[in-house]
Amino acid sequence: MSKAYISLGANKGKCLENIREAVTRIQNKIGDLIALSSIYQTPSLGFEGPDFLNACIGIDTNFNPSDVLEKLLEIELAMGRERSIQIGYQSRSIDLDLLFYEEQIINTSALILPHPRIAQRNFVLYPLNEINPELIHPVLQKTIIDLLSVTQDKSKLKKSPLSDWSPACFEGGEILIFEGNIGVGKTSLAQKIAKQYQVPFLQENFKENPFLKKFYDDPSTYALALENHFMEDRFQQFQTFVNDRVSSSGGVADHSLFRSLIFAQINLSSSDFDAFKKHYLECFKTFSFPQKVIFLKHTINQLKKNIICRGRPYEQKISGEYLNKIERGYQSFFNGESNFDFCDIDLSDLNFVEGEAAYQIILLRIKAFLVYGKNPIKPRH
Repeated sequence: MSKAYISLGANKGKCLENIREAVTRIQNKIGDLIALSSIYQTPSLGFEGPDFLNACIGIDTNFNPSDVLEKLLEIELAMGRERSIQIGYQSRSIDLDLLFYEEQIINTSALILPHPRIAQRNFVLYPLNEINPELIHPVLQKTIIDLLSVTQDKSKLKKSPLSDWSPACFEGGEILIFEGNIGVGKTSLAQKIAKQYQVPFLQENFKENPFLKKFYDDPSTYALALENHFMEDRFQQFQTFVNDRVSSSGGVADHSLFRSLIFAQINLSSSDFDAFKKHYLECFKTFSFPQKVIFLKHTINQLKKNIICRGRPYEQKISGEYLNKIERGYQSFFNGESNFDFCDIDLSDLNFVEGEAAYQIILLRIKAFLVYGKNPIKPRH
């Protein structure tokens, strides 16, 4: 994967909605969102017109620079951008510029990289400085923060809160299911989203399982009782949640029904699992619902740190080997048995608890998934 930086601007129509939509389209056509600046209100430069909204993003992509540029132009066209043959700048519904692509230097009639006017534009330098001040301009051999300190652009910018990025995520009454390994942050993220969007939240009732602590002390003896209790409780919880609490507003849950299958396959003997799966499928026939699954990922070392940090005594014996088994179990399930929309989000560089930009990146990646149904794990055709 290669990292590209893109600037976004709009001063015509519903500017904030246009910029959000452009980020969603970029994720669909070019790559995953990995960096996000605040949105800045900036005066029009070089012509008389309404103020612009401007921002910069970072993208991980498998496309080469020429393809990225071509796709940006396609997005502009799809969003109603009309390029005029008149000389000079004009108002526009969306403006997308490729600023950097790794450290590449390109100078052709079709593409110049880095973008030739980066150093003269506060509306590019300020958001770039926010997301990567130490980024080195490969031609000028100066960092973004150094370029900002010597720019001749005296434009005054007004910075908006990062929360302005938050997209609509429950317009269709979606139920977002957050899944992932022990300690990955499912509950924290699901609670945060449910609170912001004021939708019902279903939290796993693991504390009520009388076999949980016993299982960690003696897995072979208590595994079947543990998994049966979890499965029955999850079906009951979801039935109540979907039928009684979730309306057209949608909802959020920090676990799934299929979590039972994944953990049971790890914890049970082959014969016990076959019987367990048969019972699960019988229950599933009588109750299912539309779900959008977001699979959260983290390094095993970080999972272990999170488990230690939250301090549940019965979890402290969990080994890295067991966490690896769980991770492989999820991957096997998603690659083989899942028949619903899902995506995965790696949280290794997205600390949504302490960083608002990371949280907004997650929301925007979820939005792209809801709109386009992207599934990064399975092959894209």
